[in-house]
Amino acid sequence: VHEILVDMWNKSNTHFHCLAHSLNLRYYSLSWLNEVSNRQSSHQDNEISKKKRKNCLKRIFSNNEEFRAVQVEYVKFSGCLSFSYSDSKSDRGKIDPKHWWLFYASSTPLLQKLALKLLGQPSSSSCVERN
Repeated sequence: VHEILVDMWNKSNTHFHCLAHSLNLRYYSLSWLNEVSNRQSSHQDNEISKKKRKNCLKRIFSNNEEFRAVQVEYVKFSGCLSFSYSDSKSDRGKIDPKHWWLFYASSTPLLQKLALKLLGQPSSSSCVERN
């Protein structure tokens, strides 16, 4: 049973899912982090950080200069650095992620464009239901 569950998890756990998770503001908000004592932000999660997010970004930004630039932008985003409004961090758990990316993330244009594409995709649980 454990092997079947792990296999199902691995089918749903793709590079793009990890990247979308990394760009979803909910997983950086203090309210979500404080719900359970051992929760971590996406940038601190080894399973997501080690290869999946990096590999996905590398596939999307194949040019080395763009790849480095988007990595710097991700650091700015995940640490909430150099955003022009002081309430950008507290609004992460309060407003719709797409609205946040549009309003606050002009200093990270590559990541902003990518986040709006990924987070704008409709989600479905149909493949999970079939499993």
